[in-house]
Amino acid sequence: MNIRYRQLRQEDEALLQDLFHLYVEVFEAPYTPPGIVHFSNLLQQENILFFIATNGTIIGGLTAHVLPSVYSEASEVYLYDLAVKKDFQRQGIGKQLLNVLGHWCKEHSVKEFFVQADNADAHAMAFYRATGGHPESVTHFSYATEN
Repeated sequence: MNIRYRQLRQEDEALLQDLFHLYVEVFEAPYTPPGIVHFSNLLQQENILFFIATNGTIIGGLTAHVLPSVYSEASEVYLYDLAVKKDFQRQGIGKQLLNVLGHWCKEHSVKEFFVQADNADAHAMAFYRATGGHPESVTHFSYATEN
């Protein structure tokens, strides 16, 4: 299987749009796609990263946010989304996407990255444990800002 991994660049609006559709498919989420201008604006920002796995079409990808730290000159990275098309899961693609993000972090002096997983999502919990993630017990609080 010839899979290439790469970071999306500023001119990759169409690929980011494809990644969005992959997320909708894999997460079974009913999101309405924003316009291409939104994807273009995201790609202009230095604090958001997009990596894809492709074999001619996008079969996996991730979104991560670079978080500057008040405690250190080194930033932290929050892995927000990671998805692999169902037909390509359990073939090492997700693990390789984590490795690509880890390599980016090393190149940019980021000492670690972190991710949240719902305790009820057994597949995600098993994946992150199997790929070397160290679970921490925390409680996530959400605040609605709209009625």
